[in-house]
Amino acid sequence: MAQLRIRHLLVAGGAGFLGSAFVRDRLRADPEILITVLDALRRPTAAGDLADLLEDRRFRLVQGDVCDRSLVEDLANRADATVNFASEEFVGGSRADAPAFARTDVEGTANLLEAARKFRHQRFLLASSMEVYGPLKGAPYREDDAIAPRTLPAAARAAAGMLARVYHVMHDLPILITHGVATYGPAQPVDQPVARVITAALRGVPVEVEADGSLVRDYLFVDDQAGAIARVLWKGDPGSTYNIGSGVQVSGSELADMILRLCGKPPSLKRFVKEAPRWSYAIETRRMRPLGWEPRTTLSEGLRATVDWYRKNEAWWRDRQAA
Repeated sequence: MAQLRIRHLLVAGGAGFLGSAFVRDRLRADPEILITVLDALRRPTAAGDLADLLEDRRFRLVQGDVCDRSLVEDLANRADATVNFASEEFVGGSRADAPAFARTDVEGTANLLEAARKFRHQRFLLASSMEVYGPLKGAPYREDDAIAPRTLPAAARAAAGMLARVYHVMHDLPILITHGVATYGPAQPVDQPVARVITAALRGVPVEVEADGSLVRDYLFVDDQAGAIARVLWKGDPGSTYNIGSGVQVSGSELADMILRLCGKPPSLKRFVKEAPRWSYAIETRRMRPLGWEPRTTLSEGLRATVDWYRKNEAWWRDRQAA
């Protein structure tokens, strides 16, 4: 395999929570890297969340749509590799409809893949979700298990992954796919799961827990997730998929109890949402080990740091709730 010489990254969706963490991780780690972020900036506060990077000459923010083929090609022509975080899952959540998911995740990914092929990118990484495997039915899912998504965001991301695999087979494009667990950490948008629980607890209002609280998921601190994606980008085997997580599953009730305790609030604030889907998720993460990656932050450490950040930055999250 030829040695990588990635000097300029095109990061689609790089203004989102995980995408921006990845961008900051790379700018800290590599003084020579150049990064162009392409993002539609649909969240009202998205541009402001990257304001601290705008003075860095290695960083460029372009407001635009991944479905704009000419724009994508113009930016890809200047880059060595693409990392794609762009997804309606990160900007619209369950409020978006199926055509919106298909447009961003499928058409947008197709544009990025075609541009990467045309300009011979050294790597194309698609940041996807563990939810593409579908709800847990037995042992945690491995990378070679069949995908069976049960939500619109997961279905759209699964389709993007299928496109990426076809480009690897047909055009020898060196693609990589990550299936990440739920990410949390400081500055997470307040409509995303862990941040929503923390801000509710700090306000002293009921904390919603899915179903009867027994459903399990894996949670990974945002810096660990960003670092894992970077490790896959540089060290992963082209054509491969990598599950990223801590390998530790926690129930919704346990997570709420941990957060309430850190916020100094009683367990009585928990409210069980009976009509919620009764799905658990879990993945096997051993394929990451040969790349030399292990999570550095335990859930208890990460939640404590995250709660402390939200406690000290109340104006930040209250402004975003209002927006």
